[in-house]
Amino acid sequence: MATDPHELRGHAAALRRAADRLTILRLRLANSLVDVTLSEDPETREIGEEIHDRWTLDHYPELGRVASGMRASAKQLDDAAVAAERSSGRRLGGYSGAGFLGSGDDAHRHVQDVAAFVGTEHGASIGGFPLLPSASEGLLAHPSHTLGIDTPDYDEMG
Repeated sequence: MATDPHELRGHAAALRRAADRLTILRLRLANSLVDVTLSEDPETREIGEEIHDRWTLDHYPELGRVASGMRASAKQLDDAAVAAERSSGRRLGGYSGAGFLGSGDDAHRHVQDVAAFVGTEHGASIGGFPLLPSASEGLLAHPSHTLGIDTPDYDEMG
């Protein structure tokens, strides 16, 4: 059964979002419990301390393990997506993609967005080379210009 890498990445992203939400919920609940332990009412403070102790020893670490497990599963799904791309011939080598382009097979979909970025007009570049060729280079600049390496003369290659 062939697995679609795009679907795997979608599931991985959903797991990461769920882990982030669980972490935020965990921290908000912990802060709320601390607030109860600071109550001026001695009875409320005592109940808050009991709940806080149980939370700290049992529930807080367990929710942390669940969130970590979700992130680990997301990493496994991303690794499976890479393996599926490589086995299908859609991805070669170890390139993970430039961070702003995304990763894997999705990176090519973002190239035009990056090239159209308004920062290009203000000199934004990658490794010192402009995102778009200048008018003097013509619309179709030689690929070596975009890599920053001039094409060698034939007499230099010998």
